[in-house]
Amino acid sequence: MIFLAGVLGWVILPPAELNAGSGAETTRPKLSPRNGDLERVAKRLYRKAIKEFENQEYWKATRDLIIILDFYSTYSEIDGVVFYLGESLYEMDMFKSSTKMYKYLLKQYPSSKYLPKALFGLQRIYYNTNELDESLKYFRGISTRFRDSEVLDGAYYYGGMAYYHKDDFTNAIRAIGKVRSRSEFYDYSLYTVGLAFLKKKNIENAVKAMRKLISLPVIRSERLDLQRAAHLTLGYLYYELGYYRESIKHFASIPPDDEIYAEALLARSWSAIKLNDFQQAIISLNRLIKKSDDDKFGEEAHFLLGQCYLELGFYDFAIQQFDFIIDRYPATNNIESRIARVEEGMEQNKQMAENLRVQLLLLETKLLDMIPFPSKDVPKYIKHEHERVNRTRENLIKKILEERKLFDEFRWSVEKIREEIFIKRSRKHWRAYAEYGKARAYFLKTMPTR
Repeated sequence: MIFLAGVLGWVILPPAELNAGSGAETTRPKLSPRNGDLERVAKRLYRKAIKEFENQEYWKATRDLIIILDFYSTYSEIDGVVFYLGESLYEMDMFKSSTKMYKYLLKQYPSSKYLPKALFGLQRIYYNTNELDESLKYFRGISTRFRDSEVLDGAYYYGGMAYYHKDDFTNAIRAIGKVRSRSEFYDYSLYTVGLAFLKKKNIENAVKAMRKLISLPVIRSERLDLQRAAHLTLGYLYYELGYYRESIKHFASIPPDDEIYAEALLARSWSAIKLNDFQQAIISLNRLIKKSDDDKFGEEAHFLLGQCYLELGFYDFAIQQFDFIIDRYPATNNIESRIARVEEGMEQNKQMAENLRVQLLLLETKLLDMIPFPSKDVPKYIKHEHERVNRTRENLIKKILEERKLFDEFRWSVEKIREEIFIKRSRKHWRAYAEYGKARAYFLKTMPTR
């Protein structure tokens, strides 16, 4: 483990994990002719596993890397085998197994070239499991000891994100601000820096960071997605500042095929209403209703449309919109009892998800027990026994992946239920607003015109 020492918070990395040349590294035997044959076979299998890893075939890579540990533990690049096994398990969200691989590498091969990458792997795992203080310990270790490492940008990014989630926005900006422009983390860093400045109520610097992001050339799809999110954020920022025309420009920058398009249309309509441009608001709202008249934005869109028709004196059209909301939530429905049933279902799903999570941990523990860690002697398994063990491991990995998919589906369903509860509760308010709007429309309709 990494531990802190001294009031300045310097990170001490113990000899068992980091001190290169300490003698803790496992000595490798000289290769005999037979060992030379094993070396060549292991090298071919290792290259195949790396190619599978790069092609995101993590299950296949895991299988081949374990085979190397089984039969070729004297392979000269065995530290790389352990590292890539840790990486493959990480990519499959098997954090417990991945952690054990990384820590084994740190302990047994402290002068390995994969050392900073293994530390970065542990930093990411602790961040992903919300153990932020532990993640920050590894971040400090990397940033003080490996200043020229290729993982430094990633370490700064995850370190800054850990600070961000601890509400330490000053240190978040300081850490993420060190991510270099050529890094794959640069786009995300700019976006997060903008959000951190926004949390600090430093609007000027928040806008600068977001504008810098949207000015970058589009060279990959991930950047385009982030730029669209930045446009949405800038639109909201300018809306809150009262620059409604500027906010409309940013909301209009989000294309119809984007998943945030409906939200952008709704926000764009609000900006137009603030400018008393009711006709433009009606165009946006009708486009929103035509595209996605769903529970999330539908009723608000119909209410705003009714308001716009009211302002323009089209009272019958306004009443139609308000009636739509009233009909969608009849007064006779007992919404609270329905919400209670939904919440009960959510609790059941949460419990099932927790049971699946425990089952996943148990399966992963079984897999760990079956992974052979390197030793000086090649294991002398009987052929059919090895085949049995290998099949068992493959079946375990397959089952873990299937269970994880089911677990993720349950988590997603819990989130959808939570969103449904929010919508059902807020719907009561839209009905009240609609009834008021309808009454006002009837009143204005009966008023004599000059």
